Amino acid sequence: MVKALSRSTADYTRETKSDIQRLPRNIDPALHPLERAREYKRALNAAKLERMFAKPFLASLSGHIDGIYSMAKNPWDLDQIITGSGDGELRIWSLESQETMWRAPAAHRGIVRGVCN
Repeated sequence: MVKALSRSTADYTRETKSDIQRLPRNIDPALHPLERAREYKRALNAAKLERMFAKPFLASLSGHIDGIYSMAKNPWDLDQIITGSGDGELRIWSLESQETMWRAPAAHRGIVRGVCN
């Protein structure tokens, strides 16, 4: 007598590319004694991540053409920060009014990789 393993391709193939891949699961608690603790830890981590990213969005400082690659705060005036962008521009911002106080459009020829306070 010969025994062969067989499975239907319908159980493992997706109908469209956006469908989730089906995987067989063995949910017998005798085979997975730590499953409950593992699921608890996953749920706890998900709740922590959700709380971490749930902070309210305060404001955006728009004005740079390219992305910001460097940023520093003014140690004597906490209302001001300086940013450097990928197009070589430097800007000093007022956080209270959320506006540019000073700008140097061609401070560098390329990316501003660092600013000092």
